[in-house]
Amino acid sequence: MSERYWPLGTGRMATSGFGDRPESFHWGVDFGRDGGSAGMPVYAAQAGNVIYAGPAVGFGGPDPAGWVVIDHPTEDGGGTTVYGHIVREVAVGDRVAAGQRIGHINPVSRTNGGVAPHLHFEVHRSTWAGPGPDRLDPMPWLTSAIEPGAEKMPATMAHTTFGIDISNHQEGLDLTQAFAEGCDFVIAKVSEGDYFRDAQWPSFRDATLAAGKILVGYHYVRGDCDIEAQADSFVDHLGDRDIPAMIDFEANSGGPGVARAMVEAIQRRGVRVALTYLPHWYWQQIGSPDLTGLPPLMSSSYGVDRAGVASAIYPGSSDSGWEGYGGLDVAVFQFSERGYVANRDLDVDAFRGTPDQLRALLTGDDDMPSKEEIAEAVWAHRPPKPSGKTDATAGEMLAWDDQHDGHILEQLAGPGSKDQRGALTPVGWPQLGGRSLLDAVAVIGAKLGIDGFKDPAALK
Repeated sequence: MSERYWPLGTGRMATSGFGDRPESFHWGVDFGRDGGSAGMPVYAAQAGNVIYAGPAVGFGGPDPAGWVVIDHPTEDGGGTTVYGHIVREVAVGDRVAAGQRIGHINPVSRTNGGVAPHLHFEVHRSTWAGPGPDRLDPMPWLTSAIEPGAEKMPATMAHTTFGIDISNHQEGLDLTQAFAEGCDFVIAKVSEGDYFRDAQWPSFRDATLAAGKILVGYHYVRGDCDIEAQADSFVDHLGDRDIPAMIDFEANSGGPGVARAMVEAIQRRGVRVALTYLPHWYWQQIGSPDLTGLPPLMSSSYGVDRAGVASAIYPGSSDSGWEGYGGLDVAVFQFSERGYVANRDLDVDAFRGTPDQLRALLTGDDDMPSKEEIAEAVWAHRPPKPSGKTDATAGEMLAWDDQHDGHILEQLAGPGSKDQRGALTPVGWPQLGGRSLLDAVAVIGAKLGIDGFKDPAALK
């Protein structure tokens, strides 16, 4: 039998089974999770082809909210599966693997059909069928199903971490809901120039840290304000110097010299500046200067009418918004100003990697090489040597040292001695009567009556 996976991961529970209900017959199984299932990933129960995706009566809309329907060819196990009340992350015509993530449970009642967040899952005997005998009870069908998870994702599906960019304009934003919907990081405004401190920063900061999510505080740099005064204002209002910073460098900010001075001033006060928001249009406006030496970029490019749930409207890792400029790479990509999060239209961002990788980038932990990288660097290093000597790597020199040491050991103790492990038992040389070189010298000295020399045999 072809592989089958549970459509929800660990912690799922069936909240309503297949069969009669007081109001009607239930032609599927509802899955949720104790404590709430909003935002939970939804997985393809079997490999197949997406034949419907998006708005559907009873399941919600507009797109990408609604349902996903997957047809499973005979070689994939046959049948059709339906996933309702979700936000799709695949499109009609996509080929999906068994256990591949295809969406997440829609947390918004306004777009999920007006229900408490859950997954409605159906199994149809062959092709999609209306209510009747060709709809099967999913639970027996899922017998021996495998737990889904990241390790089952196709290698081509690299992890993407989504976040939001907010300020005082988003007063009242429900961050708890944003996190439930899959937001893993927050970039929030702290200050601007030497005259403005964002009143919403403390509440956004505290809520994000309490939830264990990733937080970045940013400062809008003004070229007409004193650098040191701006740094003082930002760091004071930031509150916690362990929070990584981003400089926001755009209209009225000045040139790259101002940016570098701002980064230096903030870091002298004990705060790491991890990102530079200097949009491509502003970079061109100031003459496309060299930006090397600044932290990596957060870029912005919003596409054409790119609006909706972040994971559905994200243009992918090959979008031009990921192309660096000014000598810097893009670390975070702001791909829409109309991402639908917690019932708001917000600036939404992407990071190509896991939350742990993003945290390491922001805190600087990724700057520390691994032990494997250190070993490789040491092995390949070519240390300075006197003129005329062989230009060998440290690894080659160590190998030669090991070879020479083994040769010396064999000369002293006998052939094969270098291959012994632990305490050494000299093998001895046949031409020395089975003695090691040291024992042979001792015997000769004793025979000649040299003071202090003793025959080793007499000492045993």
